Amino acid sequence: MPPSRSGSRTQRRVARTKAAIEDAFVQLVLEHGYDQVTVEDITDRADLARATFYTHYPNKEAVQFSVFNRLTEDLVQRLTAEPRNVVHRDTIQAAYKQAAEMPDLYRACLGDARTRRAYLATLTRYVEQNYRDRLSALGRQPRIPVPVMARAFTGAHAAVVEAWLAGELDGDPAQLASMTLDLLVAGSAWATGFRPDELGYTDGPPAHAPQPG
Repeated sequence: MPPSRSGSRTQRRVARTKAAIEDAFVQLVLEHGYDQVTVEDITDRADLARATFYTHYPNKEAVQFSVFNRLTEDLVQRLTAEPRNVVHRDTIQAAYKQAAEMPDLYRACLGDARTRRAYLATLTRYVEQNYRDRLSALGRQPRIPVPVMARAFTGAHAAVVEAWLAGELDGDPAQLASMTLDLLVAGSAWATGFRPDELGYTDGPPAHAPQPG
């Protein structure tokens, strides 16, 4: 039975309220950093009563989790827009671009155990499916179990993103994407039993990586 018009209006109102809360949270984190943001700040920015906030979220950590889950799903949509039979620098670069656009939010979310697990789990699912598709297409058996490879790739990527956002690594998103792929793809090719060119990847100096001094 289709929902009543009243129910539909209620659902739309709830969606608008939650969007206002999450948008206010993102703006405040980008302006002041996660630790400085309070529930009162969020409700003031969203122009909502505190009671309305607590109707939808128990605390700001729940907002953080919801926002970051939405970010990771959006990232995977960008990744899956590319064909799976080719390794694109632009694909991995999308992850660095997103982190560069929202560094405080990324730092806050990767620093929280729950949202970090969500980030790793979402990207790991994408990477694992990517490996399985490639293996199936060429009828290969991997040298290393696919879940291990996927987790290792994702963990290494997250470690680079965190260090980069902390100012410990230099480079723009294009440079980081090139270096990440150059570092990780050859090892992944060995683990899957592919040659790098079979992954649609050509080795050699990355197009955007800084040259050694």
